[in-house]
Amino acid sequence: MAGTVTQASTTEVDHIKVATLTCTGDSSDGSYPATTLTVIPRNETGGRLLQIITDPGATAPTDNWDVTLTNGGGDMLLGLGANRDTANTEVAVLNSNGAYPVYAGTDTLILNISGNSVNSAGIVIRVYYTEGV
Repeated sequence: MAGTVTQASTTEVDHIKVATLTCTGDSSDGSYPATTLTVIPRNETGGRLLQIITDPGATAPTDNWDVTLTNGGGDMLLGLGANRDTANTEVAVLNSNGAYPVYAGTDTLILNISGNSVNSAGIVIRVYYTEGV
């Protein structure tokens, strides 16, 4: 079985939205597919990424696994998805010099998970964002 990523989107409070990504590593090598996020809309205004929460599953990934969110260029998570824990839920606020990363309405955001070697490891990643800038 190849690794999988399922996507869901909800609105938390007012204009704050959450993309919930439920990830399962490959059953033979623990890898995850690079996944285009379809739940964060591509529109004329784009938006801002606010924070991520990572939560390892009952079958936990390798300690210090990494997650990035790319847009054809750099890591929109500002490197804060590096070295995630194998057992604990972790929160990273995406803020650089007082501003949150902005994604353009034309950007395609791609989720990448690396550094895991545990077969079928589960991870839930929540990306908090707001549309418009």
